[in-house]
Amino acid sequence: MANRNYNMYDGIDFSMFEPKQGSYERNAARKIETTAVPVADKPKMELVKKPKKTLNQVKREMHASALQSAKIIAISVFLLSMLSALLYGRIKVDELDRQISAAETKITTAQSENVRLNMQLDSMISLKNVEEYAQTNLGMVKMESYQIEYIDLSGADKVTVSGARTLNANSTSLYSKIMEYMSR
Repeated sequence: MANRNYNMYDGIDFSMFEPKQGSYERNAARKIETTAVPVADKPKMELVKKPKKTLNQVKREMHASALQSAKIIAISVFLLSMLSALLYGRIKVDELDRQISAAETKITTAQSENVRLNMQLDSMISLKNVEEYAQTNLGMVKMESYQIEYIDLSGADKVTVSGARTLNANSTSLYSKIMEYMSR
């Protein structure tokens, strides 16, 4: 703000606003100098002409812009393919999640059915139902105490040969001969 242009006030007399002799010393207001500032000439505008390019320079610039365009297109295609792959992956994950949910629902239903069938089977093969079926459909009755026959195995062991054969005490088997030989 210090470099204000006061040139437009050059023709105006500000002397009537000046304080009287000696009064400005007690005044804190700043005194404006009335010295004339020379008007600077505006610079002339010139038309700047670019130098003409040679054919090689134009070809190099065209080649550089074509390479830059090719890079931009390649990067765009790469990013688009990455976005497509990401979207495809998300779609597949979503589809597999839906299949997992459906399979879990089927498993839950099958487990419920399994529990129901096991309970039904347990009720069908209970001892009471088996006894009732045996008595009504098969004509079976419960065993009485007089029908029980006990076998006594406390006696000595003996061998009985069936038919007309006799047991020869002198003939021994190969096994018994081997055992006798080893015990010596």
